[in-house]
Amino acid sequence: MLSQVSLDVYRFAVSRPGWTAKEASEALGYTSKVIDGAISELTASCLLLQQNTGCPSYTAVSPDVALAELVDPDERALLELRGRISNRRREMAALTPAYVEARKRLAADSSVEVVEDQEKVQRVLIEYGRSATDRVLIARPGQGANADIHEESVQKDLDLLRGGVRRQTLYHASTRDHVPTRKAVEVITQAGGEFRTLPYMPLRTLIFDDKVAVVARDLHPGDVAGLVVRDTNLIRIFGLLFEFAWGLAEPFLTDNPGREGLTSTQRSVLTALASGYSDEAIARRVGISVRTCRRHIAWMLEELGAESRFQAGIKAHKAGWI
Repeated sequence: MLSQVSLDVYRFAVSRPGWTAKEASEALGYTSKVIDGAISELTASCLLLQQNTGCPSYTAVSPDVALAELVDPDERALLELRGRISNRRREMAALTPAYVEARKRLAADSSVEVVEDQEKVQRVLIEYGRSATDRVLIARPGQGANADIHEESVQKDLDLLRGGVRRQTLYHASTRDHVPTRKAVEVITQAGGEFRTLPYMPLRTLIFDDKVAVVARDLHPGDVAGLVVRDTNLIRIFGLLFEFAWGLAEPFLTDNPGREGLTSTQRSVLTALASGYSDEAIARRVGISVRTCRRHIAWMLEELGAESRFQAGIKAHKAGWI
């Protein structure tokens, strides 16, 4: 909102085209310093137009014209952002019928085995991991494992890669800040492993040679059972979903200059914020508390100089943060 001095100067400007700061000071009774401040505020709001540089004079600009000058770039950016979101929704929707149909068949399909015991699930993963000859696709939600688990698994992954097996892994974006996971990724990447991240991953999945898939059942938070899928149609669907997610994901070890000031958690929060999610929904998706989520949002609003969540999304897009 304009200050009272700026309003007075603007009214004066409307009635006196081509006026100077000195004339305004004499007519309105404000000091030159105060008049200069009002001129700066009005110019920033596109309400004044400077006519020359030698002895500056000014002309008032219609509020409608000033508003168009200020808002048009943001509206164009918003339209572009909405267009990209719509395209992604259409692409995802195209896979939904096949996925729903596959889920209906899941319980009755004799080629789907439910493994309730966690140790048995682990043995199944080791068995198929060792026998893989072509590629292994892994979607791994949640936080990274500890250093001891990574030390044991890194050697197995290196053996796979040396055997000519392609290994692609999708992690949750927050694992970029998890030191044991990052160190393991760096080692495996040097040997040819591929890693990307997404801000939201709903399903833990492993696919071996497009012949067998092991999927977390996840009926409730404590459910440790796995579904061992051997049906080729279901495996193909899981493979398509993985490839679609892989195309949207970012490289794990990427260094994006436009995001130097953000952690991966903040990037995930900002992406969900720009998509219109509530604080509670963002916290659930990213895996943090609502209080922590709101602290990240407040910091980003301040960094972007945004007065609202909507404006933050537009400014973040312009800055290359999302």
